Order: sequence, then C-alpha cells, then structure tokens
Amino acid sequence: MLRIVGYIDAGSGSYLLAAIASGAAGTWFFLRSKFADLRGRGAKNSEQTSDITASE
Repeated sequence: MLRIVGYIDAGSGSYLLAAIASGAAGTWFFLRSKFADLRGRGAKNSEQTSDITASE
C-alpha cells in the first residue's frame, strides 16, 4: 500500500484547490453571519425595524 503514489495533474489540482478555498470562504462567511445574528447586528433585525418604522 505504501508503494502506491498518488498523482494529481494540474487540472485536477486546481479544481481541488478551488473547492477547498471556496469551502473555507463559505464557512467563514457563514460563521460571521451567525455571530452577527447572536450579537443582534444581523440582517433579520434590520429588516424588522425598517418594517416597523415604515408602517408608522
């Protein structure tokens, strides 16, 4: 098993690198939005307050 060497050509390598980078970026933005919701600065709160002020 140790004698088998994996080979990734340039096209597959760049595809895997893009998939890993986009997954990391997506995770970062997801976590950042969840922490903003926890702190009360998320988009949900701003939409609710704008609806309340518009109806008055």
